[in-house]
Amino acid sequence: MQEKEIIAEKYELVKLIGRGGMGSVWEGRHVSLGTRVAIKFIESAYASSEEARSRFDREAHAAASIRSKHAIQIFDHGVTTDGHPYIVMELLEGESLGSRLDRASKITLAETASILRQIGRALTRAHEAGIVHRDLKPENVFLVRDTESPEQTEIAKVLDFGIAKIAPGAVSAGLGATAAGTKTGVVIGTPHFMSPEQARGLRSVDHRTDVWALGTIAYRCVTGRLAFDGDAIGDLLVRVCTDEIPVPSQVQPDLPPAFDAWLARALERDVDARFATVRELCDALDAIATPSTPSVPPPSFASAPTIAPAVEPSQLATSYAPFTASVGSVPVASSISPARGIALKVAAAVVPSVVVLLAALVTMRPKHDEPPPVQATSVAPPPEASTLPAAPVTPPPATSTTIHAGDARSTPMRSPDKPEKPARRFKKPFDPRDPGY
Repeated sequence: MQEKEIIAEKYELVKLIGRGGMGSVWEGRHVSLGTRVAIKFIESAYASSEEARSRFDREAHAAASIRSKHAIQIFDHGVTTDGHPYIVMELLEGESLGSRLDRASKITLAETASILRQIGRALTRAHEAGIVHRDLKPENVFLVRDTESPEQTEIAKVLDFGIAKIAPGAVSAGLGATAAGTKTGVVIGTPHFMSPEQARGLRSVDHRTDVWALGTIAYRCVTGRLAFDGDAIGDLLVRVCTDEIPVPSQVQPDLPPAFDAWLARALERDVDARFATVRELCDALDAIATPSTPSVPPPSFASAPTIAPAVEPSQLATSYAPFTASVGSVPVASSISPARGIALKVAAAVVPSVVVLLAALVTMRPKHDEPPPVQATSVAPPPEASTLPAAPVTPPPATSTTIHAGDARSTPMRSPDKPEKPARRFKKPFDPRDPGY
């Protein structure tokens, strides 16, 4: 393979990304669409191997059947004109979890839980489709920055389903032809993250081997160490099957004891005592890494007044102490009911104000003096004859005329020939202060 080479008349090779023991990965470009892709090839030395080609096809079909954003997306696969199998997949920009741990040594428990939760989503889909990865390790977890997220969070993606075990009854399209399993006694995978049953080469390996692998990845993330290690592969496989399960808090004292218990269950050699599913394992780790929010106490106000506690009705009789009232100059002590005590207190505060208000109103009110008597109204004499035309002068009638004066009663006007009676006096209005009433 070389740069600018055209693959399947659709993809142009741009540059080499990496090379492994059995293959290489190139950056490519779709000739007509211009989209960037990654293209994986089998090395020439293995291209003629039927087993290698079968596993390569299995990787393509297994990854394509897992519809999750946390698994590598497969776009195309086939064989070049010169007989090299290839897989076209999405081009990822970021770094593998293994590269990050090599650089930072370890990460926090919360970061570890977040990464495992995302891996778990992809593995749950795979297990539901009858696919067991069997080669989970930090190098097969790729961290991609999510540019569409406001927080610029990372997305973890599972890579390399090359040695995945596919159940014979897998319903995913295209998996039937690649469902051949591994022979008993054949050990495949990465020993540091391999389960005991996988290390012994048992054909009964199921999805719980991925549960073990996630436990060893978590231990590596939070402690910076491998859960099991050895000088040779044989020694390492023995340790995986027989050594005591490590205790994380002995290596990293700030880790909670609950994580020790979590790891002990994830690395149970009895598969039936292990977490039954990846989802169960991830939920348990989330509960440890994300402690419950403590209850927030109510705010305290140092300058706020103290509010007396509520008093039960049965306690009202004893809640009010007897008080001393003053009648005139003689103090009188009385022990009365609470309701009347409150009423008397209110009255004692209000009555003086009312008295003062009434006194002010009385002072401002005008005095009601005796109204003057109503005088008889005399009729003006007619004008002189020299200024007005002659006309007969009619004397005023002898009948009385009623005159209204304010609220006074009508006073009759009598004829001049009768003696005039004294005018009636107005009746004096009622005045409660007058002792005469």
